Formats: sequence, structure tokens, C-alpha cells
Amino acid sequence: MNFTNQDDIDAYLDRILQANTPSLQELFNQKLKELKIAKTTAYNLMGVHTTTMKGVLTGSQKQVDVRNLVKLANFLQLPLEQVAGLYIKSIEKNFPVNTITAKEVNFIKQNFDLAVLKKAGLIETISDFDHIKNRILARLGLRSIFEYKRPSIDVAFSSGAYKAESNLTRAFWISSALATLSEINNPNAYDREALVKLFPRISWYSTNIQNGLLEVSKLLFKLGVTVIYQPPLQALRINGATFNHNSKPAIVLSNHRGFYATLWIAFIHELYHVLFDWSEIKENKYHLTDDDNEQLSVQEREQEADAFAREYLLPNKKYELIRRYLNDYEYIKEFGLANHVEPSIIYVFSALDNQSTNRNAWARVNKFSPKLDQCKKPINWHWDDARTVEEAIPQYINEYSS
Repeated sequence: MNFTNQDDIDAYLDRILQANTPSLQELFNQKLKELKIAKTTAYNLMGVHTTTMKGVLTGSQKQVDVRNLVKLANFLQLPLEQVAGLYIKSIEKNFPVNTITAKEVNFIKQNFDLAVLKKAGLIETISDFDHIKNRILARLGLRSIFEYKRPSIDVAFSSGAYKAESNLTRAFWISSALATLSEINNPNAYDREALVKLFPRISWYSTNIQNGLLEVSKLLFKLGVTVIYQPPLQALRINGATFNHNSKPAIVLSNHRGFYATLWIAFIHELYHVLFDWSEIKENKYHLTDDDNEQLSVQEREQEADAFAREYLLPNKKYELIRRYLNDYEYIKEFGLANHVEPSIIYVFSALDNQSTNRNAWARVNKFSPKLDQCKKPINWHWDDARTVEEAIPQYINEYSS
């Protein structure tokens, strides 16, 4: 340790002394051992309610009657000034006074669409920038707001032909997904051959509305393919994305349309990219399945993935046989389950084909769709969850091992 002057030495010693200073709780516990009495006995001796004294000792009670500090000081046989100082120190630790600079405020305004984040529930206000900064840092796993770097949206198959007004939100959505994937850090090696073998059985899981998506995600996790669900954000029409994380595929589902069937169609769509576009995604880090991308070559590529998903979930020959019976739900249900696919997927295919000419196409989808909230989604970390990524994600990872 090098010191340049006496002030440095004093500051260093100060930190050591503060670090080694016992807290009120520690001093109280020591006194209990000395006197060989229980906590409740001590509270009765001081004439203080249990909850009140716990709040004082732990610094969890912001307002305190000074008389209670006097009683505690007498019990500990310490000067009142020392006890008050330790109480203030614990309050500062539990309720830090946040400060934010004008530079930080300006950075936040330039890089985040606060109205969208408030709408999603990530932040409670667009004016309290301390709160905004802390929520963004928690979600993205950052220590400083200046660590945030907007990821490029000019990635696999794309020249960045997006609508500019949603670029801030798109960049945040990507950054949040990357933070979650980094915390998960799938330890399994990617096994493409095993994925190919599993693939014929995947559609069957769609018929298990509650657990199917989670169960197949567990199987894919063991093959090195991570699947998570990240809720949609206003102004984004992202159905899903395929990421390269540590040279292994990761699928992030979002489902802006909000139907159970569209979730599964997006899932198979992204698996197409994993199987057939992995080399390009691996080089470019990720690919977004985003309805707002207007580049023709991207749209063509997406149409190929859509066609693959449709043919996989229900071959066109079978769809042509069944579509004339769409008004007979019981028959559609029987047909769908017999072909190992959730029946509402058939109604979505019809809506996609006829939405320009049939105003009721999506209303019929809504009528016959399972409720999306019945479906357990892998790593469904809601935007309004105030935990940090380090706190939240390890609890969700248990879904893969249960």
C-alpha cells in the first residue's frame, strides 16, 4: 500500500476502523451473552417493544424515539453519542441516499425510451432518475449506467432496415436478453445431432398446454440450446430471437401477438434458424425475428422459416383437408390432437392466410385459444420484478433441473 501524504494514511485507517466497528446488533448480542439472558428479557428490562427494538438494532426503522436510544445506551453501558452514531450508520447502510449526476440523466434520456419501460412496469416513474438508473442497472447486471453499450441491431440477415423510433427499445430488449443468458450460462455442449433426433417429437409437447414448453426447453437445455421467454415491450413486434451465447444457440421467445399458438410457431421458427442458419448467427451473434424489419432479403429468409414451421407443425396437405371444417371446433380439436399439435395452431394458420379478407379471423383464434398465462414459460422474468439479474435468474434456473 503506497501513501502520498498523511491524509491518505488517515483515510485508510478510518476505513479500517469503520470496517472493524461492531454494529448495534453485534454489541447487543455480546451483552446478552455477558448477562446470560434472552432477548425478550432484555427488551422487558429496557421497557421497549420487541418490534421497535429490532428496528433500532438492525437499522430497518427510519424513525426512532430518542428515548429508546437512551434506554439501549444504558443497557449496553455505552455513551449515547456512540449508540446514536451506530444507529445512523446502520440507517445509511439500509437506506442509502442516492445521487445522480446531470451526465447520468442525459445518458439515460439518450439511450432508453422511458415511456416504454414505464408501460412495461420496469420503472414506476419517468422523472425519478435515481429509481430509473437503479432499475436499469439491476435488470442489465451493470455497475454503472455508463457501462451500457447499445448492441448493434445490424445482425444476421439484416442491414438494419428497422423503424428508427423503436431502436432504443429494441437495443434494451437485446441487452436484457443477453444479461439473462449470461447469468444462466448453460454448461452443456451444443449437440446438433441430438437436436435433429429430438426434433420430430417437439410438436407433441404443444398439446401439453401447462408444461409442454417448459418440458421441451429442459430437454434442449441438456443439448446445449437455452430457451427463455422474455416479455414483449410496447412498440416492438419481436416474436423471438436466436442468439449465439458462448458458441451455443439460445432462443429468446417474446410473442408480441400474445396467443399460445403463436408462441409455438415462433419457437419452431427459431429452431429453424438454429438448425439451418447457425453458422451465420454464430458469426453475427444473434438474429431477431422482428416484423418491423423491412429489408426484402430478411423478409424472404423469415418467410422460409415461417414456411418450415407451418409444414413441421401441420403439413400443408393436412391443413388443406381440415381448413373447411374450421367451424366445427370439436372436429378440429380431434384432428389436431391426432396429429400431435395443439388445435389452436390450425386457427392461427387460417388467420395468417385470411387476415386481409376476414376481419373475424383473429377473433376466432382468440375464441379457441388456450390462455397464455396457463403455459409455464422458461425463465419468465417479468419486467416489474425488482430483483437484480444475479438474484432472480438463479432461482429460475431450477426449472431446468427440477
